[in-house]
Amino acid sequence: MVRSAEHIARSKALEIRVHPDGRYLVSGGKPFFWQADTAWEIFHRLDEDEVKLYLNKRAKQGFNVIFGVLFAEHGGSTLPNRQGEWPFHPKDPDAKEYYPDVFRPNEKYFEFVDFVINYAASVGIRVAIQPVWGNYVAGIYHRIEHYFDNVDAALAFGKYCGQRYPFLPYLNGGDTQRYWFDDAVFNARAGKPTRAPHVKIIDYGPVFEAFADGIVAGESSHRTDGSQPFITFHPTASWLPDTPEPYASHLFPHSKWLTIDAIQSGHSCALKYPPLTDPSIGTLHFFLAQNSVDHVREMYATSTRDGTLRPVIDLEGHYESTHYDFKPERDQWKASNIRQGAWQAMFAGAAGVTYGVNSVWQMNNLNSKSHPPIPHHTVSAANWYDELDLPGATYVGNITRWFLSRPSYFSRIPDQSILISDTFDRPVPDDDYDGKDAKLISATRDSNGKWLAVYTPVGHEFKVDTSSLNGDTLSAVWYDPRSDKEISAGSVESGRVVARPPSSGKDDHDWVYYVAAV
Repeated sequence: MVRSAEHIARSKALEIRVHPDGRYLVSGGKPFFWQADTAWEIFHRLDEDEVKLYLNKRAKQGFNVIFGVLFAEHGGSTLPNRQGEWPFHPKDPDAKEYYPDVFRPNEKYFEFVDFVINYAASVGIRVAIQPVWGNYVAGIYHRIEHYFDNVDAALAFGKYCGQRYPFLPYLNGGDTQRYWFDDAVFNARAGKPTRAPHVKIIDYGPVFEAFADGIVAGESSHRTDGSQPFITFHPTASWLPDTPEPYASHLFPHSKWLTIDAIQSGHSCALKYPPLTDPSIGTLHFFLAQNSVDHVREMYATSTRDGTLRPVIDLEGHYESTHYDFKPERDQWKASNIRQGAWQAMFAGAAGVTYGVNSVWQMNNLNSKSHPPIPHHTVSAANWYDELDLPGATYVGNITRWFLSRPSYFSRIPDQSILISDTFDRPVPDDDYDGKDAKLISATRDSNGKWLAVYTPVGHEFKVDTSSLNGDTLSAVWYDPRSDKEISAGSVESGRVVARPPSSGKDDHDWVYYVAAV
């Protein structure tokens, strides 16, 4: 397998690296704000014209990263891609059912992947590659054959990916856990395993380590400067009692390949699910979707404690136009929820934002004859192409522009100490579906004293200490995250300032207060 020099050069031009201070990302030596969209099924369910439609739209909206999985979650081993190709040659070509030989990738399938990656690069988008969905390693949310539950297969395919697609970001894991049941099916609606005759917790860490080792080995021939591939771990939002919470750094605390720390804050409104079938296991824990600020804070603090100083990102927050817990009888996450989670994460120190829509990640097409809607509880009632212009996609673009336009991008730090009034920073009770993101007043500032900012999600007034700014004259504005417009708040004096937002109320009254030294 030989990649063209043009292919390699195009990938290298879009490479993402960690800034020397450890908290930020750069590309081409310039600040890189991670504005990603989840398009997991792009290689499996779209044709060339649809790929162009999707990527052109996301590029216009400012997205610079999309997620795609090579061995698809839904139908990956029961449906070929739109070109009629399987990701791997079959073990038995004469068998009625497809069973992949995971040591023999199918060149024709990956020629379409090449097309997607190259077209994405032509419009300024990097494809973050998930080699295989996590259920092919460990059966988490629904049972899939464990084609990749062994080190040899993971190492071989990781190396194949690294050789073929160097300089792109890689997502290890795939909505999965390092520690899970022995051969159990987890029913996400019931919150309990449906088949666990001999409950045993398995550590699948060696398999995920092998994927990473393979990627590193595969890219080695392309890297002449001693740099390492960009690899993170995309966990699920749930975890078993007596196992680490699903932060990438908690699951893989000693792994040198872990470029950034990551979580999936997920889509759940429940902190805990009912006790599992086997009483010895206890209650399954879930991240609360609207507590992303706490999860980002923990990653940021972990990086400080262990001295790695990695960038931190929520790789999968709640999806817009998607029912809570994927249950159709419940409300849907709104654009205001997207804004609140994204701004809170950024003010807590995140290096970017990941967006998603339920219909889009699965490339749901209600009219498709070859790839109909997935028979799963996450199935969407909308077509993917009808939901590309949901307001949340614009709002995350506003966040990107706002942060990139701040002076001294690389000296931004989270700092709640500049707030000297109630910030509503309190534990969230089990029955509070709003979570902390919808209440917390949070602050960030330039460590060199050039500016500070405060985010108030529902327009509460607050008091802020501006004495950290270096200047006798300070200028303040209110920024509207919905309209991308600023309203002058006039000059303020150094010291304690009471700030009253232009409006207040639930959902669509969030504001950013920005004060800069003149």
